[in-house]
Parts: sequence; structure tokens; C-alpha cells
Amino acid sequence: MNTRIPVLSLALSLFVAPIAPAVAAGENDTITRLCLAGFNAAMSHAGKTPPAGMGDYTCKCFLDEVNAGGSIQAAQDTCKQKAAARYKI
Repeated sequence: MNTRIPVLSLALSLFVAPIAPAVAAGENDTITRLCLAGFNAAMSHAGKTPPAGMGDYTCKCFLDEVNAGGSIQAAQDTCKQKAAARYKI
């Protein structure tokens, strides 16, 4: 079984719990930075090197989903699946 999907799940879960839907560009930037920090920390902790662009893609997906009114959990699940499919993990 590939261990990258659980790592991606961990990366998203590190930052999503306290975040409410963003409305301002500054909030979007902050959420994106937090997302990328969590993503990179989780990958590093797991000893994995994500494919180029995977963190940006995953965090943009998450932000787009939440800003569209999706729940944090739904955004996390959707983006985890999309990233896994896109990056063949």
C-alpha cells in the first residue's frame, strides 16, 4: 500500500482544523502559507519528497473548495483524492 496518501492526509489535517472559510485575499495568503507549511512538515516528517507542485496544487484546491462553501473535511477529502490522482500516488 502506498504511504503517500496518509501523509497527504496528515499534511492537510495539520492546518485545517482551526481554519474558517476565507473571504479576503490576505486571509487566503495566510491560509495558503499555513497549508504549505503543514504539507511540507508532514512530508518531511514522513521522510518523503513530494512531486514538484504537489503542495501548491493541494493547498490551492483546499482553499478553492473551502471558499466555495465546502466544509473543511469535504475539502480535505476532495483535495487529497485529486492530488493523489494528479500526481499518481
